[in-house]
Amino acid sequence: MPIHPDGYNAMHARHISTRAGRFAALLALLALFAVFAWGCAAPKQVKSVELLSTPNLLQEADAAWRAREFAASELYYSKALERADLAANRLSLVYSRLAQSAYASGHFQQARIALEKWANLDAKALGKWDWERTYLDTLKGLGKDQRLHNHLEWMLRSTNLPWQTRRDVALWFSGYYLEREDYELALGVLEGFYRQAPDRADCGAFEQTFSKMLREYGDNDVENLAKAVTAENQWRFPYALVAFDKAARQAVDSDLWPRAWRRLRNIAAHAQLADRTALESALQTLESRHGTPRVGLALALPLTGPYGKVGAEILRGAGLAQWTMAQEGIDLDVKVINTMAPGWEKRLSEMPSQYAVVGGPLRIDAFKGLLGATGHSVVGQRVFFTFLPSLGELQEGRDAWRFFSSRNDEVRSLVHLAVDQLGIKDLAVFYPKEKFGRTMAQTFYREALPLGGRIRGMEAYPSRDLPAWGRSIARLLDVPDDFSDNKDAPLPMPDFGAVFIPDGWNQAQNLLPNFFFYEGDQLLFLGPSLWSRALDRAKGIEEHYYRLAVCPGAWWPDSEGGRSLQRALTEEGLGHADFWVALGYDFIRFAGRFGTVPASWSPEDVNNRIASAQNMDFSMAPMTWDEQGVASQELFLFSPNRNGKELVNVERLTARIERAKERRARRVEAYEQRLEEEKAKQEQSVFAPGL
Repeated sequence: MPIHPDGYNAMHARHISTRAGRFAALLALLALFAVFAWGCAAPKQVKSVELLSTPNLLQEADAAWRAREFAASELYYSKALERADLAANRLSLVYSRLAQSAYASGHFQQARIALEKWANLDAKALGKWDWERTYLDTLKGLGKDQRLHNHLEWMLRSTNLPWQTRRDVALWFSGYYLEREDYELALGVLEGFYRQAPDRADCGAFEQTFSKMLREYGDNDVENLAKAVTAENQWRFPYALVAFDKAARQAVDSDLWPRAWRRLRNIAAHAQLADRTALESALQTLESRHGTPRVGLALALPLTGPYGKVGAEILRGAGLAQWTMAQEGIDLDVKVINTMAPGWEKRLSEMPSQYAVVGGPLRIDAFKGLLGATGHSVVGQRVFFTFLPSLGELQEGRDAWRFFSSRNDEVRSLVHLAVDQLGIKDLAVFYPKEKFGRTMAQTFYREALPLGGRIRGMEAYPSRDLPAWGRSIARLLDVPDDFSDNKDAPLPMPDFGAVFIPDGWNQAQNLLPNFFFYEGDQLLFLGPSLWSRALDRAKGIEEHYYRLAVCPGAWWPDSEGGRSLQRALTEEGLGHADFWVALGYDFIRFAGRFGTVPASWSPEDVNNRIASAQNMDFSMAPMTWDEQGVASQELFLFSPNRNGKELVNVERLTARIERAKERRARRVEAYEQRLEEEKAKQEQSVFAPGL
């Protein structure tokens, strides 16, 4: 009957008597070594041991064991095993105490041998924590790392062993991997055993035991373990407890307390644990000691004028977020500044320092007004998250931050689709001769190469001269000058498979039919997010020209985040969701996780807060920030359809491109066949001139 993962089984027990002589000799040698280590009085003890009867020897051994005199107990128990009259029912106890005494004395090999004997005598030994603890400590002392790993895997499979023993083994291995600086495995092993807990009560007890262990760890250990906490695992055991303990330790710093409090509050409310009462109690204790922070945020939005409706939509989403967070006990104080009102920059700069984080502005001219003559006037005083695609000359992640998709985000999403998903590496750019078009064309050219794209063509067209657009497209497609002389002849295929057109949707509706006129119907047309926003309001689109058109966007109402936002709006009777509502909703929830930003904030401090705050569920396309504070957004990709737009279906796009190429191939084949037939007729007429 197997009882040990490393190959020791009950068969060994049947051979104990035959191996007794050899084992007794080994024990005698180890005993002499123990005597030598015991001190100068050892020879007298050896003599007295030989004179003791077996019952008296066991009494001496037990007394030394209880007194924790492990060198003596190791000697006595090893000598007892040499006695022929040692009762069989005492063997398991003797081996167990010999193993633990030998380990305590640093005699790891002696301990390992005794542990294996113990396990072979007692089939239930491996289910006892005394055996497991001593065995694990012994293997660690011997440096048997692979054997420890094998034992861990065996324990994970051995669900028939007592749960409490398996739980304690998990805690031992967690500490072992922490010492080895493998922080992911230190927590991963706990999660693996936690999933095997028999019931909710056992899960709760596991949580309490690990929480107690965490409180005994030093700050560095907790800080290191927290490196293994991610956005995906932050609510699960044991990661939630590590994050909570780390935040609780930050409470002693008054500057860090508001931010730590928000983290503690979120974990206590949302952690997927069997028992959160301990977290809630710890949070209440900290709140009574340090107070409940109130976070101040500001929004710089146009509330009047041509963009007043947009500002109102953002504010609607922000109000919902403020209300939602209030239900969770997070008190946000949000102030709104109308960027269309004269003197708004001065009012913003004079706001109390607690309103350190500002969302907006929404317009480039408003942002330039903040910069002032020095270039950093009001901006340097507060943490700005602009609702703009670019910060101009300012350094993102140091001077200010973005809470908006960039032109790079748009281009990357399109190039990834073309190159990685559709296999189209040869690309072209067709752009209008105006600032936006030139900037987007440059961005596309700069971003495509690192992503595997090759720019095979680039052509500009006059943005307001519609009659000239066709000639510009002809140059891009390398249409022959004599095209009009033989319109039946197929035009040459362009040396690219996709073309980027950074212009508005209205312009695209005039441009794309021109490409079809010049037989560019097999091309993939890539548009900017301007198309996506226009398609939200478009109806009755002629799908024929846009079957191969794609554009990026940050909002999709049928995404999981979009549906969640709409449910929240519906519950409060606040109407329908759109991108601007989602922007305000997400920003307040994001910035509300910062805590109170001190007046002496630094870019490094803000970037550290971002790293924690960005681990949230976005209602719009999710945003991330790197360690330098540079934002990026994972945009949705859309195809136009008759009633607006739909998410891109890569398989459908691929099939449409192939069908377009097949149609062209058939046309070329038919044209060439017609030429052959005409040539044959001409040859016949030469040989039969009289007919």
